[in-house]
Formats: sequence, structure tokens, C-alpha cells
Amino acid sequence: MIHGQHHIIKETSDTIGELLKEQYRHIGYKRVHLVVAAPKQDAIEGKLPAVSVYLYNITLDEEGISNNRTGRYIDEEIGPDGQVYEVAREMPLWLRLDYLISCWAQTPEEEQLLLGATIKTLLEHPTLRGQQLKGDSFEADDYIPILLSQKLDEGVLSRFWSSLEQPLKPAIQCWTTIPLYPSVSTPIQRVVDREVRFFDLNRLNRLRR
Repeated sequence: MIHGQHHIIKETSDTIGELLKEQYRHIGYKRVHLVVAAPKQDAIEGKLPAVSVYLYNITLDEEGISNNRTGRYIDEEIGPDGQVYEVAREMPLWLRLDYLISCWAQTPEEEQLLLGATIKTLLEHPTLRGQQLKGDSFEADDYIPILLSQKLDEGVLSRFWSSLEQPLKPAIQCWTTIPLYPSVSTPIQRVVDREVRFFDLNRLNRLRR
């Protein structure tokens, strides 16, 4: 898992997108295109209806900064000889991923239906785990939380859509946190046998006299 774990950012986006597509199918949409690029017109054109899951920001997880990379943990890896060895690894770096989700359709009414289904899905699935996690970056007991954010500043939103040459459009802001594990490891060897010596302090004192 460690060597391909840099895929986790992409696979987190895939996980959120596939969750939304599955829920859209439950309400009658046979196909909704998933767009992970910036929601420009040329990225959406010809793919309606579509949902844009746009990763617009990556930062250190503020709540976990004090605990980021402050120790090591014991792991196992297979050596060149095929044997399993214990190694020490640095603790993961916890990242916060911020997403802007927008829905695209032939009419504003249909976009609003998709937006409602999107919000309902995120509310009903606050934690994704198990088979909901797409890709090989996640361990069997991993999970990712999905949290809705407060609204973005209107000026920020306006500049965002203007930079894409799009009119102001309703969008949902959500975020999650993920661990990124370093692949560098340090071999370790546990102590199996240690010689212990005992001294007779009374005898030692007599010799000193």
C-alpha cells in the first residue's frame, strides 16, 4: 500500500464522485458524467448532465498539525529475499482536501434537483469506508469523513467563476482529511536476548574497605 499511496488524493476524489453517481442512479438518472477538472464550459460541454467534483485547495489538517509527524510506528515489508522484516516509518502527514461541487444540466430546474440529491447524499454519508473507498491507497480499516463547509465569501465565488469565464453558479463546498504515508523506512531489529549481570553490593563494599 505504501509505495502507491501517493494515489490517495486522486482516489479520494474518485470515491466522492462515484458515491454521488451511485445515488443519482437511485433517483432515476441512468448516467451522470463525473468531471474532476475545473468546471469550465469546455470541460462540461457534451457531458450533460454532469457533476463537477473540483479539488480547489490542499492544506495541512489544522486540527492535526500538532500531531503531524511526531513519532514513528512499526510496519512490515517484504525484503529482496522474500522474507518479512519489521521497519520503522514516520507518522503520516494529514492533509485537508477542499472541494467545490457543482451540477450541470440542460435546465436550471434539473441542476437544482441534482444539487438537492448531492446535499442529501453528503448528509446521509458522513463517513465513507470499506467498498465505498475506490483504489488501492486505502487499508481495509481506513475511512474518510465528508463534512459540509460554511459558504464561501461571495467575492471569492464571483472571482472564481469569473476566472473560468462562467456566470455565478450555486455550488457546494465540502472537505475531508486523508493521511499521506512516507515510503521511506528504517530497518529495525528487536532485542531477542540480553545478558543481565548481578553484583553483590555487600561484597563490593567489603573489597573497597
